[in-house]
Amino acid sequence: MMTSTLQNTEIPQDTYFQPRRLGHVNLVVGDLDASMRFYNEVVGFEETYRVLAIQGGFLGNGNTHHDIGMVASAGPSGKGRPPGLNHLAFELETEVDLVQGYERAIADQVVFQRTLDHDIAHSVYCEDPDGNSCELYADVERDWRNARTGNVTKAKPIWKPGMTVPNTERNYDPDPVINRVDHAIFHPLRTKHATLVVAHMQESLRFYQEVVGLTLLARHEQGRYAVFGGTCGERNIAVVQASDGNAPGLHHFGLELRSEAELDASLRELSARGMQPERVVNHPLRRAVFLTDPDGLRVQLFVDKSSDLRQWSEVDAELAQWVL
Repeated sequence: MMTSTLQNTEIPQDTYFQPRRLGHVNLVVGDLDASMRFYNEVVGFEETYRVLAIQGGFLGNGNTHHDIGMVASAGPSGKGRPPGLNHLAFELETEVDLVQGYERAIADQVVFQRTLDHDIAHSVYCEDPDGNSCELYADVERDWRNARTGNVTKAKPIWKPGMTVPNTERNYDPDPVINRVDHAIFHPLRTKHATLVVAHMQESLRFYQEVVGLTLLARHEQGRYAVFGGTCGERNIAVVQASDGNAPGLHHFGLELRSEAELDASLRELSARGMQPERVVNHPLRRAVFLTDPDGLRVQLFVDKSSDLRQWSEVDAELAQWVL
């Protein structure tokens, strides 16, 4: 696949998909109720709905139908897997883009795990070279706020691209009202990125550019890490080369805060409630706080200080997984 280089940015010229951004992360958790409480009371997302049939819970703040999803390890979707990443989800402009991209990928023998009708969105799933699941989806219901609330019991019909006439509308909210969970310690704007430690760096670079269709925004000169983003121009995914003591898997996912002042206020509140962060990072590019959830999974709450892509290519490789 051909790429062009422009201002330290490698832009795919012919990809299957063109995601706008990272839409949400979905986790496998040990105790659904405990995790839902943590992401509400500490992290600061509202519980938006649950799907009892899969022992799944979903949280957000009005920016989209959910920023974080989770399924219980013991449930039918968890399938006994240990806590960790279930999938990363990338939002497309329209269902037409989803269907056309899927058809091009299938024609080139790209393997997909499954396709699903989520009632408010249609999705296809594939795996990266390390086995991390990636969802590519498009919203098909504009009024998703009312379509997904409380306990959702509606059965999911069988769906594959081409079975129905694809929706041509952009059903995401371009200017959402962000809700604030006043009783929470932190108050994130939304889920914005995830950082993966990978065993197969070169294959991962190809996958996230050529299959998922992300833009390579920054890359360490010795190839120790890379940063990708969608058409919104954000830094959405970082991949870091695995090494001794840094095993492959989800390192963390990141939630953006409004300001450093708000980050400081939340740190004070965290301490007042007798809690401590795993780590606090004060880097020229980003200030960040790392928390661990009830399963020990890391969530980063951050404020960026610079958008200079050259600087994002020059982060010390030993610190990359904590900064990116």
